[in-house]
Amino acid sequence: MLFDTHAHLDDRAFDEDRAELLAALPGQGLALVMNPGCSLSSSRNADGLSRQYPYIYAAVGSHPDAADEVSEAVLEEYRKLCAANPKIKAIGEIGLDYHYEDIPRVLQKKAFIAQMELARELDLPVIVHERDAHEDGMAIIKSFPTVTGVFHCYSGSAEMARQLVDLGW
Repeated sequence: MLFDTHAHLDDRAFDEDRAELLAALPGQGLALVMNPGCSLSSSRNADGLSRQYPYIYAAVGSHPDAADEVSEAVLEEYRKLCAANPKIKAIGEIGLDYHYEDIPRVLQKKAFIAQMELARELDLPVIVHERDAHEDGMAIIKSFPTVTGVFHCYSGSAEMARQLVDLGW
């Protein structure tokens, strides 16, 4: 049996046949799925899917492309979702993405830090998206020594990967 650790099953690409696809997963050898949120809306959808299917788990968070939505109200909604659903197991997908820079770096860093603080507060791991932002990403990760997790998108060096492993990632 397989565990898909990162599947955006709430993506609109699955709108036409999501129910059929999800119902078929166990019969195809997929035992568990982690469905991370990328915005408040997709986090709510991930929460809903985890409640509907016993083999789907969720993470809640705002991707760097949605960093401009992160506010205390959004963080409070993430807190409420986590408190209400024991199948929410992480904060994510969060991080930094300087590749396209659709969202200014300062907003991305602020959102990443706020969500790392939330992960620390709730004692949850994180799912990190980090592309072309190695120095800033590593500095933020190091400033939260009790928070661990996984990197979903990673374009750093082998040396940085070793540093992350040494930090418990």
